[in-house]
Amino acid sequence: MSDEDRKTGIFYSKDPAGIVVMLDGKVTHRYKTKREFVEAHVKGVAALEREMEDVLESHYKPDGV
Repeated sequence: MSDEDRKTGIFYSKDPAGIVVMLDGKVTHRYKTKREFVEAHVKGVAALEREMEDVLESHYKPDGV
């Protein structure tokens, strides 16, 4: 497998126009606009933060509360 086949990163595409996220040469996500990409990122980070808050809260709550 060549380096091109294992491409990983965030790339602009021309046809169709947009942003492509690749991992090890495979497209994982496509976005039509930068805004769509950023909004997805913000939602993902917010979900991770909520999940982390829930985990931390569960560790520090007394049993039965």
